[in-house]
Amino acid sequence: MYDGDYIERLLLFEKPLTSRFRKKYVEFLALEILQYCYGDFYKKFNVYDSPDLCDKERVVGIEVTEAVTIEEAQIKSEFVKYRLENDNSKKERRRQIIENNGGRVEKFGLSYPVKNSKSEIVTFQNAIRKKMEKLSLYRCRGFKTLGLFIFYDEPPIPIKIELLKECFDQVLNEYNDKYDFLYFGYSCGLVYYDIVNSDIQVKIIDRSDYDKLMYAARVKTDI
Repeated sequence: MYDGDYIERLLLFEKPLTSRFRKKYVEFLALEILQYCYGDFYKKFNVYDSPDLCDKERVVGIEVTEAVTIEEAQIKSEFVKYRLENDNSKKERRRQIIENNGGRVEKFGLSYPVKNSKSEIVTFQNAIRKKMEKLSLYRCRGFKTLGLFIFYDEPPIPIKIELLKECFDQVLNEYNDKYDFLYFGYSCGLVYYDIVNSDIQVKIIDRSDYDKLMYAARVKTDI
């Protein structure tokens, strides 16, 4: 049975995450998801900078990014400022910026522009593209194995796993040098794509367990 206790605990945090802390939260959550799904293998990993996750020996590195459109990023950023703002006129300007980007401030949160499967796939592909330039830098630093973790903060529109792989490949094939593997983490699930061996798998995460992972990441971000 679903236990909403951890969602309630998340609501107790007084302040929303600014963009800098949001990035760190996503990195902590990525590590929580990997440790949940793969146990001991990722126990020796931690959150660092460049790449975002790596083992103590700095042999395996994982770059973490969030799949989000420019408009959604703007909406998220302005909503944080909206919540922190005390001046009503400035608060109204924040709300207007949110609406100009297709969002809406609701009584209990925020709504985003409606997506379709095509626009969603483009968002995933753009998330890969913006991190491809990091590869050569990390290889020069001596990392033997490099992966990319794409985080998507909601369940994706249903898509066959083979088609999702094709969408990833469309972008990866634009480059000579590629990551060795790719993770696609989303609300209650994780896709693992072994790029070298062209193998893709899906792991489902129980809702209550996923809430615990989010809470753990939020606590670590707040330190």
